Amino acid sequence: MPKTDIVPESLIMRRFSDRTHLFAGLLLAGTLLLPSPGFAGDEGRRPAARRKAQRVVLRGKLASVRTDIRDTRIKLRQAKRSEETIAAEVREIKARLDSTRDRLRRTKARLARTKQEQAQVAAALAESQRRLQERELTLARRMAANYRQGPVRYASVLLGSRSMRDMVSRAYVVRTIVRYDAQLIAEIKNDRLNVLKWKQQADAKARQVTEQMRELAVRQEEQARDTRRMRHVLAEARTRRAEIEDELAALEADSERIAARIRALQETPLGRARRLIAFTGGFLRPVDGPITSRFGMRYHPILHVTKLHTGIDFGAGIGTPILAAADGVVIFAGYMRGYGNSVVIDHGGGVSTLYGHQSEIVAVEGQNIARGQMVGRVGMTGYTTGPHLHFEIRKNGTPVNPMGSL
Repeated sequence: MPKTDIVPESLIMRRFSDRTHLFAGLLLAGTLLLPSPGFAGDEGRRPAARRKAQRVVLRGKLASVRTDIRDTRIKLRQAKRSEETIAAEVREIKARLDSTRDRLRRTKARLARTKQEQAQVAAALAESQRRLQERELTLARRMAANYRQGPVRYASVLLGSRSMRDMVSRAYVVRTIVRYDAQLIAEIKNDRLNVLKWKQQADAKARQVTEQMRELAVRQEEQARDTRRMRHVLAEARTRRAEIEDELAALEADSERIAARIRALQETPLGRARRLIAFTGGFLRPVDGPITSRFGMRYHPILHVTKLHTGIDFGAGIGTPILAAADGVVIFAGYMRGYGNSVVIDHGGGVSTLYGHQSEIVAVEGQNIARGQMVGRVGMTGYTTGPHLHFEIRKNGTPVNPMGSL
């Protein structure tokens, strides 16, 4: 397959995110290093009000950059078709193609029958025209012969009989001639009617053939159009498949990374101490929103593979507060490729929770956090097609179904 120059949207998003974060960092550092007019070299005596005002300005600029990042990501995600949409369109086009092929096959069969009937009508018309021509020629010859012989009176023929037997014989001949002529004229009339009927049928068959040829052309164009569309969608699906495989690989790598980090921290003195304390409390629902995806094995419509969804997803708008599900210690607060901005809290007894795809992380690594305390805000960082919270409960680093605990 020829190499394409199209850059996957996921790579564009990652590059954009990295460069935008770098820009925000440089902007923040540059602004802090710029001397304020009238106060150069006098940093120690700068009024507290001026420093506070500068922090407000910096926060505003940083918030603006974050807003730009968020808006751009939303636009990219909206422009990007999901795998479910592509798979549904593939199924729809395949069904339409099957239907078009079936109609095309029926149209071709009907056209073949019509052409066969047209040939039969043409043969019948030719035969009727041949008979008509023969009978009209016979009648013309008889009329020419009568003209050459002059007017003949059947009465004079009968009266010219020499005997009764001759008269009977002549009368039979006369009746036979009259019947033959009458029958010939009747057959000519019938042949003319047949020729007219077959001509009408031939015209009707010709119109049917024309209509069916036009319908055949329409069906063939439909098939060609759907075939072109199918190729385009399948090409898009192949591109999307590569992106999805990359996303799933990143998510699986992140999941293993989280598990390894949790297990490593559990082997530290503080980790062993927390693991020895059994976790007995319940979990608070981390965000106010509906569950949009549950824990468990899920079939992927494009990859045609079954993968484990390691948590549950809560639908919520960007910026919605995320609350700690239980008391614990923050053992990770940072960015991962698949999960985006994430926080992991160790609750003791080998139990930990994860909060992924955040737009903003509030919790700090090493922080003791209380149940219901805000750890961050809902976003769509990492690999996601829309704003939501990905929430996991892990036991000794292994994901377990959170549904029974919330």
